[in-house]
Amino acid sequence: MARQAGEFMNPGELTHQIAIQIKTTTQDSDFKAVLAWHTWRTVWAAPLEKTSKEFYRLATNNTEITEVFRIRYIAGVNSHQRIKFGVKYFEIIGDPINEGEKNKTLILTCSDKAV
Repeated sequence: MARQAGEFMNPGELTHQIAIQIKTTTQDSDFKAVLAWHTWRTVWAAPLEKTSKEFYRLATNNTEITEVFRIRYIAGVNSHQRIKFGVKYFEIIGDPINEGEKNKTLILTCSDKAV
């Protein structure tokens, strides 16, 4: 039986670790500003099948979505961050979707275009 949006998430569904990264400004040895990505949170995620009805519902205005993740709800996740999954990096497309508006799970739609 399929889980309805916003229902309790079975922790066994979260089988992959991803890192949510933020862009920060640091200084190099010459005291020049340098942009760098740093891990903000490491969380367990469930990569979703891109052939599912849910994937097509999430597709937006000619943006190529190459990966979709479901994670437990975390306040502060936004489209200015990126996802590191293994050795690949993904741009978060749009604001995360708070499933059922219940603050239990988030859907992150991502693109593997350069970030």
